[in-house]
Amino acid sequence: MRSRKALTVIVLLVAAAAAAAVIGPRVAPKLRYYVGILKAMPGEQLRQSAVLANLQAEHAKQSSELAAIQAAQSEQTAEIRDEILDLQDRLSDLKTDTAGAASANSVQGSAAQLGEWAFLNDIDVYQKAGLLEVYGGTLTQKRTGPIGVTSAVLTTNARKSWLAWSPDYTPAINARQIELELDGDTIRAGTLTVGLILDDYSFTGWSLRLGPDMPVDPALKPADVPSDLAEAVAKAGTLKQLRGAGSRRYVATLPRSLKAALAGGSGRSVKSWVVILDGAGPGELAIRRLALTASDAAASGAAASTISGKVVGGSATAGKRIELVLEDNQTRSTELGLDGSFAFSDVPTRLAASLRYRFEDQDYYASLGRWFRPLAGAMVVDVPVRPEFDNPGRKEPNAAETDIKSEFDTDDQKNLTVFRYAKHRRTVWPGGPGYPREFAGRAFANNFGHLDRDRAIDNRDRCLRIGAVGGSTFVALQVKATEKFNVVLESELGRRLGRCVEVISAGRDNGDLAANYRAIRDYIMKFSPDVVLIEQMSGLATQMDARILKSTLGWSYEHNVLDDFYFDAKGALTFRPWDPSWALDAVAPTNEPLIKGLGIFDSFSIPYADFAPEAKASFDLFAAVARKLKSDYPNTRFVLASGHDQAVCHGSNSCDGKFAMPDGRTVRVGTAQLLENFARLCEQASIDCVQPPVPPAEQRLTYQHDAHYSVRGHQWLARHFADQLAAMLSRPALGSGK
Repeated sequence: MRSRKALTVIVLLVAAAAAAAVIGPRVAPKLRYYVGILKAMPGEQLRQSAVLANLQAEHAKQSSELAAIQAAQSEQTAEIRDEILDLQDRLSDLKTDTAGAASANSVQGSAAQLGEWAFLNDIDVYQKAGLLEVYGGTLTQKRTGPIGVTSAVLTTNARKSWLAWSPDYTPAINARQIELELDGDTIRAGTLTVGLILDDYSFTGWSLRLGPDMPVDPALKPADVPSDLAEAVAKAGTLKQLRGAGSRRYVATLPRSLKAALAGGSGRSVKSWVVILDGAGPGELAIRRLALTASDAAASGAAASTISGKVVGGSATAGKRIELVLEDNQTRSTELGLDGSFAFSDVPTRLAASLRYRFEDQDYYASLGRWFRPLAGAMVVDVPVRPEFDNPGRKEPNAAETDIKSEFDTDDQKNLTVFRYAKHRRTVWPGGPGYPREFAGRAFANNFGHLDRDRAIDNRDRCLRIGAVGGSTFVALQVKATEKFNVVLESELGRRLGRCVEVISAGRDNGDLAANYRAIRDYIMKFSPDVVLIEQMSGLATQMDARILKSTLGWSYEHNVLDDFYFDAKGALTFRPWDPSWALDAVAPTNEPLIKGLGIFDSFSIPYADFAPEAKASFDLFAAVARKLKSDYPNTRFVLASGHDQAVCHGSNSCDGKFAMPDGRTVRVGTAQLLENFARLCEQASIDCVQPPVPPAEQRLTYQHDAHYSVRGHQWLARHFADQLAAMLSRPALGSGK
């Protein structure tokens, strides 16, 4: 269009010039006037186009500003609406509280109610009582000491990430609001939802817009969240909003129905706390605190606490003592009253605390968990004593409940290597048939596929790091991560040493040292551990010799279901991966003894000098593999860790005894002798040993019909490991030459 106009102007100019030449000087001035106008037209059009463009840009700018103002007004209107609704709830609550002040059934705080119950606070969440689950992310904590943390960090790897905690107990609480405090470096994207699922699967939740959603990343896979969590939240519909209450702090008033459910008189309980981050992956959600509280003011830890309560459950005995242990390893105790009551005064609120009542050789903790934060002023907390699994009808396990998904890592050549469970997935193992069920058997696999808390390779907080590998007793399908020996050991050793400790657990069924070699090399060593515990027991020792393995399990050593080591023709220690076709060479076990009259599993429980050659070969191979690990990883301290033989010997009457050798001599036989042999093996391998003593006969540490450690057994193991490791770490490593 513009070129056509220019052409027209040129034509007119040419015509005008021609006319001027023809018409002559009489009309030349007028023509020159029109010619000037025509010459100026293109410049004027360009100027007007520029003015129009400026007007359009200004209009767009004003439209954008108007849209922003409208959006801000809309957001402000929503905030005002939410605040009005919140004020209405609070006024309604105030009316209800005032009207019911004289009523015995009023939902007012009482001396038996807590003023706060926290899911996430400055106490390690794995030291609380319950099952923790993570979907679409990894949970770590910023550690400040043996028990203390500053925040929980959910590193998301899905569009929608979930964190759920199913507490073992719901304490009676005078809760008026939910309180959320975020860390300063938390992500500012997506929508955060927090709330509680009650035992009737109703969900009460609140949301908070952290910022605009992040762009959709097609590489992020959706999290596989169990239906009991996802459906309960989905049914809740529109959620109320959290309101700001200071720097990175948000609160919301609880509905009266939830307050009544939590007050302790309704028989209701919390099935799960839930945290959901939607539209913010990948990123880090850092939460300092998520709690139900009675006060609208931020908590203060300046004053001391008076902790009182009762041991409940019918097992309290007047005169028996209950302990209060603090994070700095201070310990106090007091006698129970006739009604099972106790009290501790002047408890500092700056230190994590642990209440412990010992009954039948098991520690029972406060309903809040093994460790909790003392509240300023009066704090009432009970210590429940109840069976690990209540089964008065002695029903057998329901095999249909079994839900275990396992898999293997693969190396660069796609060979199967480290055994693990499906990552971030529940495992359910109710036990085998034929006997009454003794445990819940509900656990959760971490971000690496091991039954353990989530782990991070980076040692951000400079904690002491200990790896722990072993067989099914270390795997522990029977208990939750919070009950397992390694997590108990983290707190017990940590308070003895005055620093944070991580005990990273891995292993597999039949996990002898050779079978776990790749778990150590390819998993545990990624964490640069200071110490590695290697479980050893007589049953695992039978797997490190070809003849004994075939006799006890029917497996071929050359075509093994497990990784193994052997000495080649030149005597060199050689690693051999497991054979996927192992079943072709498997036969029925015979349990043929190595020494006449001596059970094959007792082959390691007589004096070492009387060992059969195969038993000595097993020890020699263990020592050679241990020395290889020491050579490959000189900065790590490798430690033989026994325990299971001690835990079960009373049940099999094999703790200590005599055996008549075929040559007529009488020698010592039993677990006591086995422990001496293990100590000798540690010297042979130039590694340290931790070996709990044989327990009293009445102290049952495994289940009655299942040979794995019970909760009591895991506590026993952790307690003795903590004592012996604390002493061991104060002296040079065996064979270090220092």
